[in-house]
Amino acid sequence: MRVKFKIRRHDPAAGGKRKSYVQAYDIEAAEGMSVLEGLLKIGDQLDPSLAFRKSCRSAICGSCAMTINGFSKLACNTQILPQIKKHGEIVIEPLKNHTVYKDLVVDFSSFWGKLNKVTPYLTPPEESPTEEVRITKEDAEAVDDSQKCIMCGCCNGSCNALEIDDNYIAPAALAKSWRFVGDVREGNSTRRLDKLSTEHGMWTCVRCVHCTQYCPKGVKPLEAIEKLRDRAVEAGITDNHGAKHVTSMLDSIKRVGILDEAAMTFKTLGFVRSLGMIPFGFKMQMHGKMPRPLLFPAIDGIDEVRKICKEREKEKAKERLKREKKK
Repeated sequence: MRVKFKIRRHDPAAGGKRKSYVQAYDIEAAEGMSVLEGLLKIGDQLDPSLAFRKSCRSAICGSCAMTINGFSKLACNTQILPQIKKHGEIVIEPLKNHTVYKDLVVDFSSFWGKLNKVTPYLTPPEESPTEEVRITKEDAEAVDDSQKCIMCGCCNGSCNALEIDDNYIAPAALAKSWRFVGDVREGNSTRRLDKLSTEHGMWTCVRCVHCTQYCPKGVKPLEAIEKLRDRAVEAGITDNHGAKHVTSMLDSIKRVGILDEAAMTFKTLGFVRSLGMIPFGFKMQMHGKMPRPLLFPAIDGIDEVRKICKEREKEKAKERLKREKKK
């Protein structure tokens, strides 16, 4: 089957509009043929100047991550014909949220820099444990998904928060952070969580789910971020807007059974900063989206809601005690 590849090319040596342009190539594609095989065919037979990364061809090295038909994917395990059937064409662009070097090759220095910031290795406790730490199957499973990461950058490339905040630590580094915070042998979990709770840290995530949706190895970065947040609140690291928002949400549920959004605004931002949001509030009012103060009593069955909250708190206390006994 004859198919067309539309490739976003980038020539750093060129100036003006020609610096970035789309070039189309027609190739013959067979059943089971991958996008990477198509790129290799273009490079070998049509245009040897086309630049892209590749190595293992087995979805192990992560080198061939790029944007295929708008989504972050590995070219080696993305087949051509299913993409043609779904989208009608093959449009390939460099991985988003990364500076482009040439064509489909992007600069990964920021990716590695963010990873280094989270100290990507186990750190020992200040006092050496008197007994050996035994790793149970349950302990291993707690961090197993985060160990599957191949550093391809697909999660960062699909991250909406990183698109608007270059300083955001991003999902790949946060998934790696859970690998160590969630490890019973880690000696500085609280210190790690405190560092991740600062500006541009884990609370910057907008929970768009793209990082988990487009991860080719099932790392589930969003799940790791949620676990980090949970541990941080549990450790009392709540002096930030993200944690305050979560705790005020829980307080609202316990108090009345539904979200009291007006009260949550003041609890999250504080009184002074909430006053600065008044112009924005007027704009919301004009569009019928202004949260009104909750003037009604708690919902029917609020006692059941509170019982659920108490039972969950008991479970979390048991989990916390179990972790403490291992240290």
